[in-house]
Amino acid sequence: MKLLTMILMLFFAANSSIAETPGRSSQRQVLLRQKKLLQYYSATDSRTSNFYQIAARLRLGQEIERCRRDFMKLLEEPSGDMFYNLPMMGAYLHGWEYWTSEIHEKVRHVWKTYLPYRGDTENHWMMWHTALFLAAQTWPDLPTSEWANGRTSQENYKDAAGFLDFWFKTTTTIGSGEFDSPDYLQVYLAPLFLLYDFAKDPVMKQQAEMGLHWVLADYAHDYLGGAYTGGHSRIYEREIIDPLRDGAVAFGYMFFGDTPFPRNASLAFAVFGALTGYQIPEIIQRIATDRSTPYVSHERKRVRNVIRFGKEKNPPVYKYNYMTKNFSLGCLDGGLQQPIQIHTWSVTYLYGDGKADNLFSIHPYYSSYELGMFFPEELKVMVSEVVKSKGTYDKEDKWTGGSPYERTFQHKNTIIVLYDLAEDTPYKHINYYYPKSLSRREEDDSGWIFAQGGAAYIAVRPLKPGKWNEEETCYRFRSPHLKNGLITEVADSSEFASWEEFKSKLRKGNIDLSILNSELQVEYVTSSGDNMKFRFPDERVLNGNKVDLSQTPLFDSPYLKGNDRVLKMQYGQEQVIVDFNRVEITKKVLGEQIED
Repeated sequence: MKLLTMILMLFFAANSSIAETPGRSSQRQVLLRQKKLLQYYSATDSRTSNFYQIAARLRLGQEIERCRRDFMKLLEEPSGDMFYNLPMMGAYLHGWEYWTSEIHEKVRHVWKTYLPYRGDTENHWMMWHTALFLAAQTWPDLPTSEWANGRTSQENYKDAAGFLDFWFKTTTTIGSGEFDSPDYLQVYLAPLFLLYDFAKDPVMKQQAEMGLHWVLADYAHDYLGGAYTGGHSRIYEREIIDPLRDGAVAFGYMFFGDTPFPRNASLAFAVFGALTGYQIPEIIQRIATDRSTPYVSHERKRVRNVIRFGKEKNPPVYKYNYMTKNFSLGCLDGGLQQPIQIHTWSVTYLYGDGKADNLFSIHPYYSSYELGMFFPEELKVMVSEVVKSKGTYDKEDKWTGGSPYERTFQHKNTIIVLYDLAEDTPYKHINYYYPKSLSRREEDDSGWIFAQGGAAYIAVRPLKPGKWNEEETCYRFRSPHLKNGLITEVADSSEFASWEEFKSKLRKGNIDLSILNSELQVEYVTSSGDNMKFRFPDERVLNGNKVDLSQTPLFDSPYLKGNDRVLKMQYGQEQVIVDFNRVEITKKVLGEQIED
C-alpha cells in the first residue's frame, strides 16, 4: 500500500503542470483536481480529524499514526446515525491496509453496540443502507448477537441490498424524490462512489457505476459554470444567495473542470469522489460544459412520499429549463412537491470572474398541513419542531419553500408565474429576490422592471404593484395581493444592439390581464411572437395548443433522452446508453456499437 501511495504521488508530481482544457478534461486532469481537493481538505486542522480527513490523509500518505489515533478516538463514542456510519465505513475501507488488528476489531464492535437511527428522508436511507451493505459484506458470517439490530450478517445484507435495488428502480422509473438538490446531491453521490469502489457483488458494482452515470448526467444537464440551475427539491438559503458554495459544486470542479477551486463549498462528502476509482464518461463532461447552443430540457421527477392529505403517494413533478452560455431560466410546475426547502423557479446568470447569482419570486407559505403531508408526527407540534432545525420555515421574509398557491408556465426564455393566495394563508404577499450583483435595475413606466446580470438582460413584469426594500444581499420587491403573479423574459445581451433596444422590444409586448382578478388568467405574446395563455392552476396553452405535461418523460433534451429505466446520452455522434433493464452500459458512435 505504501508503494502504491508513493507511485501515485510521483505520478501527480510529474503531471502537476498539465494545463486543463474546459469541457475536455482527460482522466489525468480529473486525477489532478481530485488530488488538489484531498490536499486542501486534509490540511484543515482540528484536535481530532474527522473520517473524511483521515481518508484523505491516508491516500496522501500523511500522518499515518495520527490517523490511527484519531480513528480510534472517533470509534469510542459513535453518534450521528447514518452521518456517522457511512463516513466511518468509507474511511475504514479506503484505509484498510493501514489499520491495526485492534482497529479492525473496534469497527466491528461499533456495529455490535451502536444502533443508528435509520432516518426519515431518502438521503438518510441511501446512506444508512449503503453503510449497512458494506458492513454486512465485510463480516458476512456474524450471528444476531454480533449486530446491534439483532439480525445476522445475511439478513442485514439482504435488507440493505433490497433497499438499494429499490432505490435504483424507483429513481429510474418515476424519478428521484430529493431531486436536483444543490446540497443533497453529495449525499447520493458519496454512497454510490463507495458502492462502486467496494461492492463485491458485480451486479451491485455495475448498478453503482450506472447510477453514477445517471445522477451525474442529470447534474450536468442543469449545470452552468458551477451553478446548479433550475428548480430544486431542497435548497438552503445560503445556496440561493451564493450558488457556488453548495455541496454539488465540488463535484463539478473535479469532474467537469470549468470552475475555480470551491474553497467556500461543503467538501466533506466530495472526499469520497476524490478517492474513487470511478471514471466519468467524457460525454457527461461535454454535456456539462458545452453551452455554445441554447437548448430546452424537460424532466420528470416525483413528489416525496405523501403520507397524508393526498390521493397519490408520489405525484409527478415536471421540470423545464432553458440553458444558454450566460444564463438559465428554469422551473418546476409548482405546488407542494417537497416540504420546507423547495425552490420553484429562478433566473441563474453568470457574472464577473466565475460568479453566479439568482433572481426569483416566492410566496412564503408554511403550515402544519404541508408538514403533515410528508411527516408522521403530531400535526399541532410540527411547525415549532421544524423551526428548531430550519429556522426560516415560518418567516415572512424567507427565500426557500413551496406554496400550494403557486404555479408556473415556461416556454423557452419566458415564464409566467401565477399566485392564488387563500384568505387564511399566514402571509398574503409574494417576494421577489433581486440580487445586488445586478449591474442594472430600472423600473419602467410600462410596468416592466428591467435588469442586467452579467450578459443576461432580464425583464420582469409584476402583475400587481409592490414596494422595494434594500437588504444585505438583495433588493426585495414585496407585492401584497391575493391574485398575483409575474411575467419574466430573459435574453442574451448579444441579441440586441443596445440596452435601449431590449427595453423597447419588451415594451411592445402584448399582455392581456382582463380576467386576471376574476379568473386568474394571463395571456402574453412573447418578444419572439409565441402566444402563452395561462389560467391558474394548470391550464397552459401555447400558440393555441394545450400543453400536456403528463406526457413528459424522465429526460428529454438534445443531450438526454430517458424513460423506463433507460437513459441515452447524446453528444454529436457519440452515444452512451445506461440500461437498468439489462444492467449494462453501451457506447456507440454513428450507430455502431463500440463498447458494452
